[in-house]
Amino acid sequence: MDRDWVPKSTSSTLYIRPTMLGTEPTLGVTESKTALLYIITGPVGPYYPTGFKPVSLLADPAYVRSCVGGCGSYKMGANYGPTIYVQLEAVRNYACQQVTTMT
Repeated sequence: MDRDWVPKSTSSTLYIRPTMLGTEPTLGVTESKTALLYIITGPVGPYYPTGFKPVSLLADPAYVRSCVGGCGSYKMGANYGPTIYVQLEAVRNYACQQVTTMT
């Protein structure tokens, strides 16, 4: 169905991002009994200036973004906050392009 979105080039690729939103008709923080699942796709170029090559990655168990009872095993915007400092450290001290934190 989306075949025409796939770039026919070696300098770009297809970005695929599954997304799910709660659709419960309420305002507040609560569990939603209904949800909408959709997938965003689109052609993209390389994220890093080095192109489509492996990236250097800092993976250090000293940095943890989740804890027992936390939400680190779920895809949530709040999970990115704890990685900001670690990302800066990875670039400054280790010349790494990307970082992963243990969950």
